[in-house]
Amino acid sequence: MKHLDPIREKIRSAPIEAPPKPWRLIDTFAIGGLRSVGFDRRSELLLIVSAQGRGVIDASSGSKMARDANEYYEREQYLEAEGIGPLAGTIVKTAGILGGGLPVTTEDMWSLEVVTLDWPVSEVLLFSQGSWLYGSLHGRPDTFVKLASESELRAAGFSYSGKSLVIATSSEVVIFGRGDG
Repeated sequence: MKHLDPIREKIRSAPIEAPPKPWRLIDTFAIGGLRSVGFDRRSELLLIVSAQGRGVIDASSGSKMARDANEYYEREQYLEAEGIGPLAGTIVKTAGILGGGLPVTTEDMWSLEVVTLDWPVSEVLLFSQGSWLYGSLHGRPDTFVKLASESELRAAGFSYSGKSLVIATSSEVVIFGRGDG
């Protein structure tokens, strides 16, 4: 698979950077023992499940909406969790320590790739509209920004609207957002 060496080198040599416009950092939250995260399908509300309970953050503003300090492991094996606060009564699909996944493309063709070249470190790459990880092999664009390089990545992906993007590790949640789209 030597034909992939130029792609590997491009990823390894890329610096960690802020995403391009219209994306911007919304906030970073320290969360010990993070297990999983999931977006509500009808809003920008992000449910976070950790060893210390559940929380809800409005990803569009970074506002903390609700917090429950009780241990919560119900439904975890089904990759879902019951919401609290503004998500009370809602079952949210999650991604995290037991698997699952968040959306990795938006309707307007932004995409996210998680690439593990040097295990256990995973690189989180944001591709601009129309770009693709293997674009250079096919005469197509391959423009990306490396958003993170993490050894304990739990999940990375977009909200269902495509207006928010989250990177969750065992101890932190980083939220990016955009006003368009």
